[in-house]
Amino acid sequence: MTTFDFSDIEAFLDCHPHLFEEYLVRKAKCDQVSRWLKEHQPSKVSTAEEKRGAARDPLWPTNPDGLQRRSSHMELRRNFARSKATTTHRTYDEHVHLSEHESQSSMRRRALLRKASSLPPTTAHILSALLESRVNVPQYASSAIDYKYRLKESNEREFFLELVKDISNELDLTNLSYKILINVCILVDADRCSLFLVEGPAHKRTLVSKFFDVHSGTTVRPSSSTLDSSEVQVPWGKGIIGYVAEHGETVNIANAYEDHRFSDEIDKLTGYKTQSILCLAICNSDGEVIGVVQAINKNPMGTPFTEDDEKVLQMYLPFCGISISNAKLFSESRKEYERSRALLEVVNDLFEEQTDLEKIVRKIMQRALTLLHCERCSVLLLEDIDSPVVKFSKTFELMSPLCNMDRDISMEKLSCSDWLINNSIAELVASTGLPVNISDVCQDPRFDAEAFVIFCGLGINNTMMYNQVKKTWAKQSVALDMLSYHATCSKVEVDRLKAAKIPLSSELGIDEFHFNDFSLDNDAMITASLRMFLELGVVQKFKIDYEVLCRWLLTVRKNYRTVAYHNWRHAFNVSQCMFVMITTASFQDVLSEVEILALMVGCLCHDLDHRGTNNAFQAKTGSALALLYGTSATLEHHHFNHAVMILQSEGHNVFANLCSKEYSNMMQLLKQAILSTDLTLHFECRTKFFDCVLSGEFSWKDEGHREVLRSMLMTACDLGAVTRPWKISKQVAELVTSEFFEQGDRERSELKLTPAAIFDRNRKDELPALQLEWIDRICKPLYQLTGGPSLIYTV
Repeated sequence: MTTFDFSDIEAFLDCHPHLFEEYLVRKAKCDQVSRWLKEHQPSKVSTAEEKRGAARDPLWPTNPDGLQRRSSHMELRRNFARSKATTTHRTYDEHVHLSEHESQSSMRRRALLRKASSLPPTTAHILSALLESRVNVPQYASSAIDYKYRLKESNEREFFLELVKDISNELDLTNLSYKILINVCILVDADRCSLFLVEGPAHKRTLVSKFFDVHSGTTVRPSSSTLDSSEVQVPWGKGIIGYVAEHGETVNIANAYEDHRFSDEIDKLTGYKTQSILCLAICNSDGEVIGVVQAINKNPMGTPFTEDDEKVLQMYLPFCGISISNAKLFSESRKEYERSRALLEVVNDLFEEQTDLEKIVRKIMQRALTLLHCERCSVLLLEDIDSPVVKFSKTFELMSPLCNMDRDISMEKLSCSDWLINNSIAELVASTGLPVNISDVCQDPRFDAEAFVIFCGLGINNTMMYNQVKKTWAKQSVALDMLSYHATCSKVEVDRLKAAKIPLSSELGIDEFHFNDFSLDNDAMITASLRMFLELGVVQKFKIDYEVLCRWLLTVRKNYRTVAYHNWRHAFNVSQCMFVMITTASFQDVLSEVEILALMVGCLCHDLDHRGTNNAFQAKTGSALALLYGTSATLEHHHFNHAVMILQSEGHNVFANLCSKEYSNMMQLLKQAILSTDLTLHFECRTKFFDCVLSGEFSWKDEGHREVLRSMLMTACDLGAVTRPWKISKQVAELVTSEFFEQGDRERSELKLTPAAIFDRNRKDELPALQLEWIDRICKPLYQLTGGPSLIYTV
C-alpha cells in the first residue's frame, strides 16, 4: 500500500488550493480558526491596548476546564449595554491618516469600512452574537452505495425505505440533489443521471443543473467551485428536459438519436454515446413541476428502460419533491433571517449616530451595498420637501470595494449641478414616493448611463416561512410513518378473494341489528363486506370492477393498526350497522345511491390508521398529525386523507367509473361522512338536528337537512356497539376500556398528567356510572329520534 508523508500532502494542497478551501469550510473547528487568526494578527500591539484588552470582560467566558462556551442572553445584553454606554456619541474620525508602512491592502479597505460602525471593531461583534441563529442544519451521511445495491437485491421494501430516509432529513439543496441522483441511478440501474431544478419567475422559467451527467459509480461529490463552473441551463420547453418540464409527461426513449428533441452536443464534447433515456418530472404538493430527473443508458450496455423503471421512479420522485420543497423553504427562511439580522443592525447604526449627517449617510449606503449586493449607491437630499419643484441640495455616492480596487473607498459629495441632467429617475421617486426597480436600465428612457439608483423595499416574513417549513416537515413525517407501517395487499390475496364463494347475508347474520361480529374472523368479515356492497346494488349501479373492489377491501383492512378497539373489526361493525339501517329502516327509499355508497365507504374508512389515542392526546403531545392537521378533528382529517391515498393507489379506485361531476360529489360526501365521526362536530350539529326533526321542519329536499342526517347516521353507527345484546356489548366495552386505559397510562408516564376518569385505570370503579350516563345522555336520545315516528313519518 502506498504511503504518504506530510510534505507530499502539503505539496498536493499547494497545487490544489480549492480542495483545501473546501475541506476547511466543511471540517475546520472554531478553535482552529481562532488559533489561526491569533497567530496571523498584527504583531505590534501597544502595551496600553494589551492592558485594556486584559481588563475588558471577555465576550465568551471560559470555563475551568478551558473550553469556551456561548454566553447567555442576559450576559450578552449586559455586555451590549456596557459597550453602548462607552460609545454613546462616539464615532471614528474619518480623517485620521494611517501609518506610511500600511499598504493599500484589503485589510486597510476593511478597516476603512469599519470606521462607519459605532460599535467597537472586535472580532466577536456583540450585536451579531445577540442575533446569532440558534438553528443548525442537520447533516446525515448516506449509506454506502454497495450497501444499497445489496439491500436492493435482498429486500426491495427496506431498500426503498432506505432511499426515502436518505433524503427525508436533508435540508441542504446541493447535498440533496446529489443524493437524489445517486439513488435514481441505483433504482433504475442507469449509467449516468442529471437533475435539473426550475428557477426564475413563471413567465421566464429556466431549468438549471449543477449535477450534470453524474456517473452511477461516483462516491465523491464535486466541490462548490466545480459546481459553479459546470452549471448547465436549459430553456423552458426546449429539448427533452424542457419538454418534460413543460408538459409534466414521462419520456422513455430507447434510441436517443432517433428523437428530434435530442441534442448530441454533449456527446460530441465528451465522446460519450447516449442510447436510452428516461426522463420524469418532479412535482411539489401543488402538482407544479419543480424539477426534472434524467437517467441515461440503462446498464448493461445502454439497454432501454422498462415500464417497471418508470413506475419505481414515479413512486420515489414524490418524496424527492417533498424534500426539495423543504430544502427550498429552509433556504428561503435562512435568507430572510439574514435580511432581518441585517435590518436590525441597520436600525442600531441609524439610532446610534445622530450627530453627523455625512457619517449617517455613509452608514446607510454601506448597508445598502451589503444588503443589495450592488456596485454603486447614491443618496440625494431634497432642498425643500414642501416645494412642488424637485430640487436636490446634496448628493452622496459610494462605490463597492470590488468595483473600486484601485483607489481609496471614499464618499463623494457631488454638487447639485452635476445631477441636473442625470436625476430624472430620482425626481420621479421624490415626486411620487413610489419605488422604481428596473431590470434593464439601458432599455429604460428615464435612465442615463451616468446615474444608477436603487430603491428597494425589504420585508420580514420569517414566522410565515418557518410555519411552512414545520408543516411540510410534519407532512413528510406522517407520510414516512405511514409508508413504513402500511402496505397494499398482495395479488395472491386478491385472487383468493375473487375466487371465494360469498355467502348470503342471512347466512352470515349481517342483516340483523343483534349481529355478533365475534362470530366472524378477519377473512369472513371481508366476504361479508363484499356481500353488503353486492346487496345494496352499488357494484352494478356504479360499474365497480369486482377485482378492484376486492383489492380495495383487503388494502383497507391492512391499513388498520392492531390496536385494542379502533381496528378493522370496529370498522366492519360500523359498516354492518349502516347496512342494516339502510335496508330495514326505509332509508334505502330516500337516500340516493351515491349517498349510500359514500356512507358505506365512509364507515369502512372512518378510522383508518387509528393509533389508539384520541384527538386530545395528539394535541397534548404535539404529534406530527397535530402539526399537520391542527387541533380540530385531527384524526378524522387524517382518516379521510388516508382513504384518499388508498383510492389513488393503482388498482384501488372503486369510484373510477364515475363521471367527473359524480366523482366530485362522491368525494365531498365521503369527506363529510368521515369528518362527522368527530364527536366535537357531532355535538355542534346535534341540537340543530333534534330541533329540526321534533318541530316537523325536516325536509328531504333540503340538502342541509340531508347532510345533518347523514352525519347523525354515521355517529349512530359509530356508537352502535351499545345497541347489541348485553353479552356482545360487554365484550366491546372491555375492548374500549382497554384502549382508553393504555392512553391514560401514556398520559401519566410520558406527559406527567393525571388522566380523566374514563382513561384512568386507577378509577375503574367509576366506569359503570360513566357508561350509563354516556348511554342515557348521548346514545339513547339519538337512537330514539332516528328510529322514532318523527323521522319515520317524514320518510
